[in-house]
Amino acid sequence: MRRDIAEQFELDPGLTHLNHGAFGAVPRAVRQAQDRARARIERAPMRAFRDELPELLAAARESATRFLGLPAGSTALVRNVTEAVGVVLQGLDIGPGDDVVVSNHGYLTAGWSAEARGATLRTAVFPVDADPDAVVAAFVAALTDRTRLVVIDQITSPTALVLPVAAVAAAVAPVPVLVDAAHVPGALPGLDIEALGVDFWAGNLHKWAYTPRAAATLWVAAEHRASMRPLVTSWSHGLPYPERFDLQGTVDHSSWVAVPDGLAAWRELGGWEQVGRNAELLARGAEHVRAALGTEHPQGGTPSAPCLGLVALPDGVATTTEAAEQLWQRLYAVGFVVPPIAFEGRGYLRLAAAPYNDESDYERLAAALPAVLDTVRATVGTP
Repeated sequence: MRRDIAEQFELDPGLTHLNHGAFGAVPRAVRQAQDRARARIERAPMRAFRDELPELLAAARESATRFLGLPAGSTALVRNVTEAVGVVLQGLDIGPGDDVVVSNHGYLTAGWSAEARGATLRTAVFPVDADPDAVVAAFVAALTDRTRLVVIDQITSPTALVLPVAAVAAAVAPVPVLVDAAHVPGALPGLDIEALGVDFWAGNLHKWAYTPRAAATLWVAAEHRASMRPLVTSWSHGLPYPERFDLQGTVDHSSWVAVPDGLAAWRELGGWEQVGRNAELLARGAEHVRAALGTEHPQGGTPSAPCLGLVALPDGVATTTEAAEQLWQRLYAVGFVVPPIAFEGRGYLRLAAAPYNDESDYERLAAALPAVLDTVRATVGTP
């Protein structure tokens, strides 16, 4: 662990943290900024909600919009991508008789939200090593004449792939496309959201952009903005998009107020230069782990995310959700925060690289894995 950088966070030094992609990690200075925002509200709640929060939230919203390279007034603040999915499903009035297409690499809550509204899920299925053309073909094959929405991850959560969003959007047109970009802000360079040809794009700011948790952004194409409403309606209900999303009753708005502080921390930690450094570190670290496991890097296929990637486990290890959970617990017990992933009958470790990591973190994991896996094999009785 890079101690100079780690001191800027509040992570347990007794653990090796290799799972930044799950919930992020809030820098100490950003947490303190959020505490100040919360205290400011509590000093005079009436003044804060009536006079101060509208201006503070507008500034936070526009700081996120600029960070993403988008025009002013095109994005709303939401708490996470799951909430954004709900907003879009509600705005499109998705319900019984409608089909929604997701992929087998997608985050499950998008599908659950669609099914809760009575829609039918159709799944685009493709393997981890699928090439971009195969990904596009899988989405097209999942379409029906009742498809009302296609949901595609820009960076897939379980498998860390960067999917060909623009190509999929062009191939499924005129069906609206919602991009689940939970892992994208602050992690994927060269982003041009408006050029993707999609209708909705939602990204979490708390994973790789260092804002407090419960801070995310939803971009909506101009033709859909009038129908988008927050899931919690309150004083700002009658305002235009995106202002109508700002004040949602008596929820804690401090995570949004501190968004500019998180984005400033991202820049201070090195911005895109830091992302490049993390990508190089992840590549080296993954090789240490592969060498210890005796597995190979997949050849070809869709590219992986810069700071997030899979390493295959040996055959027969963590091939089910239950077995992956058991391996997670064993790794955590010996001090490693790294998630095993069971995907399509194969087990993987999903590694991340954050500013506070260094090569020794992956070397320690590589050294510990043989003994951990021997214990797992002994428990399940595999040779």
